[in-house]
Amino acid sequence: MLVVVAVASAGCSASGPGERKYEIPSTLCGVDVSSEPFSTIFPPGETIRLAEPSEYENGLMFSDGTCAVYVDDKIVVSVDSKGSSERISGGGPLAPGIAPYLESRGFGLDIEDSELVEESPHEVRVWEDFAAAHFTCAESAGMDYTGMNVSIDLRGNADRDYSDDLKKIIEPYAEERIARMGTGVCDNP
Repeated sequence: MLVVVAVASAGCSASGPGERKYEIPSTLCGVDVSSEPFSTIFPPGETIRLAEPSEYENGLMFSDGTCAVYVDDKIVVSVDSKGSSERISGGGPLAPGIAPYLESRGFGLDIEDSELVEESPHEVRVWEDFAAAHFTCAESAGMDYTGMNVSIDLRGNADRDYSDDLKKIIEPYAEERIARMGTGVCDNP
């Protein structure tokens, strides 16, 4: 279930084409974000609508889910998260890593076309308009996850190469998103 939030910019004057008339949201799919460096991934447009993910009653975020951001009624940012497990379980990739995650979600991306961010302690891969991070999880009594995958998809907004921007935001964003899932979902090993 998603909660739709409309964000309007107060006091905007008329502007020309190619300008952003809406405010950058303070959250992206349930995770607090600062306007920098996230402002670089939002395109020009008149209106923005956030399809925020639902939360558990205690405020924790679901570990498996997708949400979207619309600008002028077009999806421009999608965020996805999904756990992986090395044991046969209910529907996640059965192997850790980004390649099995991409395949299980049907993103249609080739891992060979990505750049591995080598300075990261996690597996982080970036394409021109897509980024994914895989975090190894400590074994947990609560969940069968041995890893957690988070991606930011800008393919609906592919008007330029976003890879440098995505390199800056994917890992800290994924860390915050995983933290919002609560303890026992994907703790540090």
